[in-house]
Amino acid sequence: MKRLRLRKKEAKRIAEEIKENFEVCISGEIERVTVDDRSVLLVDGEPVLLEYDSRHYFTVYGIIKFRPEKGMIIVDEGAVRFVMNGADIMKPGIVEADESIEEGDFCHVVVEKKLTPLAVGIALVSGKDMVGGKGKAVKNIHHLNDRIWKFFFVKKSKN
Repeated sequence: MKRLRLRKKEAKRIAEEIKENFEVCISGEIERVTVDDRSVLLVDGEPVLLEYDSRHYFTVYGIIKFRPEKGMIIVDEGAVRFVMNGADIMKPGIVEADESIEEGDFCHVVVEKKLTPLAVGIALVSGKDMVGGKGKAVKNIHHLNDRIWKFFFVKKSKN
């Protein structure tokens, strides 16, 4: 695994982007790691941020750690197995969505009752249009048990 430490100026810009967009302060040394052609940003060694189309958002681990309220989408328990297999989030499975979400925004998906984070994605419709109806609402870009999650959190067995 190649770790590239970001320059202070770039790290500051990313921290400001996260603060402005998600109202969460991050600080510490930021390093970029590539996992399956995806850029993951480690903050003090933890895989907290994901780079996607030159923008930054939390990984599922980052959602668990920082619990941002902005951009939250709540799905019913029936959607969990589909989301964890990498499926996009469909409108019929959504129970509630942050109405401030606009098409193209980053968002995160949690399961109802315990609000356990499952995935992060890109909104395909506004938050107001996510509940009810048919069709896709969120493009799943990273989820629990995908290759990024397994790279950091599943112990590799020795052969």
